[in-house]
This record gives sequence, structure tokens and C-alpha cells, in this order.
Amino acid sequence: MKSYHHGNLKEELIKAACILCEREGYTKLSIRNLAKESNVSQTAPYRHFKTKECVYAAVAERGFNKLSKVMYFDTSKKITKQHLLDSCDNYIDFGITNANTYDLMFGTAVGKFSNYPDLLEAANNSYSNLVKILSRLTGEEEDITLAKCITIWSFVHGLVGILRKAEMVGEDVNKELKGPISKAQDISEDLMPYLDKVMTGIIDS
Repeated sequence: MKSYHHGNLKEELIKAACILCEREGYTKLSIRNLAKESNVSQTAPYRHFKTKECVYAAVAERGFNKLSKVMYFDTSKKITKQHLLDSCDNYIDFGITNANTYDLMFGTAVGKFSNYPDLLEAANNSYSNLVKILSRLTGEEEDITLAKCITIWSFVHGLVGILRKAEMVGEDVNKELKGPISKAQDISEDLMPYLDKVMTGIIDS
């Protein structure tokens, strides 16, 4: 078994939990499996995580921090529509390439985020990045900006789900039916122009 210097074990456990979650899905992420993955005793993780939900919260926090990073642009500088498009594109890419972590972040495995202040802050920061970008881009009143931001967030969040489903279905879908999955496959092949049209519509509304 590995031995860790004081203070290192929690960080190593979180890293291992993130790997396990993405590799196998959060439903397979247990404290027992985490101990095995980290090569520590079965009781060692309990020094830092009282319950499985605490582990989930730590992984979700890391996920939101990563999402915030890919969505971030320095709003003290000039902001253009391309920054908004890139932020949304990065969100979608994150949701597709980190599918299992994404499901944990936006699922119900973690109850009240308010029970985990660091997680709540991380989640709020990812949304705040979008708010700042749109606010600098349009200069509109706060209530209008917030309304448009929740519309944008809902759109890209839903698009992640449809694109992931389209990826799973692959060539089995009948494109002659012109349903959401076949449309999503078309969109995935040329995503940026589609985002441009949608974002322009939201900005100008």
C-alpha cells in the first residue's frame, strides 16, 4: 500500500476519484473502489470523506473548476461574439469528452450544493463566466443579461445531451426521418456556424 505525507492523501484520493468517475461512471464510484484505486486501506478515505456523496461533491467541484477554465475569457479586455461562441463550443466539448463527470455535475447524486460551499462556488463561477462575457458583449441591463444567459446555458446543456446521443447512435439513425438525432449529427459536423446563428438570435432578441 502507498504511504502519503500528511495532507497529501486527500488530494490523491480526489484525483483517483476523478479518474474512476470518468472511466467507469459515478455510480461505480464507491469508497471501497476509491481505496482500491488509490492502493490504500479501506478505512483511509473515511479520514477525509464521511460519505460517498462527499466524494461525489469533490469530483463535481473539480469538474466545475475545469468547466470554468475552458469557458473563461478575460472580460477586462475587448469581448466579441467569437468569445461567446468559443465559450459555448468549449462547454459542449467538455460535456462530450467528460461525459461521466458531466453527468455527475448536473445529476442528482449530490443533493444540496449548499452543503458543499466549495462545490457551490465552483458551479456559480462557471455560470458567472458566461454572464460576464455576455454583459460585456451587449451592455444590456442585468435582468436582460441574466435571462439571456439562462437561455444560452439551457441551450448548450441540451445540445450536449442530443449530440452525445447522436454519437452513440452513429450511422444507425434514419436521416430521412429528419428527427432531432439526425439533425444533431448534421450539426456536429459543422457546429460553429450553427452556434453563430443561435447566439445571434439570442443576442438580438
